[in-house]
Parts: sequence; C-alpha cells; structure tokens
Amino acid sequence: MFLNPINSQSLSGTWLMTNDGNYYGKPRVIKFEGDQILHYEILDLLKDGFLQKKFAFSEKWSETKNEILNENQIRFFPMGKKHSVINENESRTEDTEFAMDYELLTPTLTELTEEEIQKLHFFIEWNNETLDFKFNQSLDSITIQELNKKMGWEGRKLVLEKMDNTYFGTLYENGYRSMLLPIKEIDKEKVILSGFPKEPYQAIGYPK
Repeated sequence: MFLNPINSQSLSGTWLMTNDGNYYGKPRVIKFEGDQILHYEILDLLKDGFLQKKFAFSEKWSETKNEILNENQIRFFPMGKKHSVINENESRTEDTEFAMDYELLTPTLTELTEEEIQKLHFFIEWNNETLDFKFNQSLDSITIQELNKKMGWEGRKLVLEKMDNTYFGTLYENGYRSMLLPIKEIDKEKVILSGFPKEPYQAIGYPK
C-alpha cells in the first residue's frame, strides 16, 4: 500500500534495516524528516565506542510502496534487479520487487555495565534452532575453527556494540559486520533480542 503523508510523530527515531540473509551490503538505518526518508550506512569504525553512520541518499516517502506492520516495524517494497544463472554460459536479469523491513530502535533496558554484559552467555531458541549467544568467542564448531585457522580466517563471533542508547549483539563473519541484533533488554537471567526477519521478530535467551 502507499501511505501519505508521513506521520512524523509516530515515525520519529532511528530505524534499523533487518537482514533476512539475502542482503550482503553494509547495515543501514533510516530516519524520517518531513516527506523525506534519509538513508544512512553504518561505518566500519567506531568512534568513542559507538557505531557511526554516514548519509547515503534520500527518497520521498510519498513515492515509496510501503506497509506499516506495527508501531515498531515498517516494510518497503523497492524495485531491483534479480540475477539468475541458468548455466555456465547463460544468465538472466529481471526487474523484481523486494521486501525490506525496518525496526524502530529503542533504548536497551539494563542495569549492567558493558563489561558485565560481555561476560554473559545465553542460549536462544528461534526458528527451530538454538543460537549460542556469547561475546568475543568463536561461534563456529571445532572443525570449522580448525579450518579457519588453516585458511587465516577469523570465523564468526558476536561483538557488543552500541548506537545512542541501544546495545547490539553484532555478528561478525571473517571480520565483516554482517548483522546487528538490537538488545531490547538484558540482565543476568535473560536477554531479549529483536531484529529477526520473521515473526515474532524477537527472541528470548536464558543461561543453560
């Protein structure tokens, strides 16, 4: 659906693009200003321990196809190119409508310090999988860790990062920041994460 004009009060704040595994660019956020959607890329380097963003481009809200899923979720339907390989000698490119979701960032609820958070270890059930949530340690199996060592790769690990008042469990793959999972709430008994690409868009983790 097309929604116009912007309700600037309900859409205020910073919105994070959630990654469904099909996006390979830098993490992005958007902000709303009048009829404009301002797009920012997350920079590789931190400043004073905080994630930094760089303006990329703007577009008009009134010219986008979009849907407000709930007060914290917006879905856009941009057009793009889909490249399909038919065989080693033939490929095909076609115009395709994609779905891109954005989640409103909220301050993390916690009384813990960054040092205390980084010592915690949780297990999260999501999409019929158990996710190991621990910071600054390899998330790969022993076999993959041995292969990474031979290849000179860093593998997968979580790093605690922050933007404004929101903490993230940031997934790094071979030194590349691939996904930001906002931490909605965290204490020594549980963690509530958001930023997942499917309903219910968040998951709760507990120590084992």
